[in-house]
This record gives sequence, C-alpha cells and structure tokens, in this order.
Amino acid sequence: MTTTATPLSIYQLRIVLRGISPLIWRRVLVHSHTTLAHLPTILQILFTWSDEHLHSFYVPDSIGFRGS
Repeated sequence: MTTTATPLSIYQLRIVLRGISPLIWRRVLVHSHTTLAHLPTILQILFTWSDEHLHSFYVPDSIGFRGS
C-alpha cells in the first residue's frame, strides 16, 4: 500500500496595523495548514505583544467569507 503525502504550501502574509502613523506592518511566512485560530499567537510574537492588544480579522467577500 502506497500513500502519497500532500505537499505543504507556504503563504506570505502582510499584516498591517490600521489607524497608526507611521505605518506599522510585518511580513510572515506560514504553512498552508495554519488557521485563523493560530494567528493571534503569531501576532503576539511578530509585534512582541504580551496578549494585551485587541485584534480582529478581515476576510474579503470575494473568497466567500464575511469579515468581522
């Protein structure tokens, strides 16, 4: 019996803090199995936060989801 592993894809995300001048952003590479549930932890690390900042995610309607 042979099994074929599905190759992982890598996505590049550009995360921008809105309403701040000058612009603050980070670029990060994540595996294709990364979910929105993982992003709060990723944000904490990228911005060196200590879990004290509010955040929300916006997913455009063009791919079938509604932003929040």
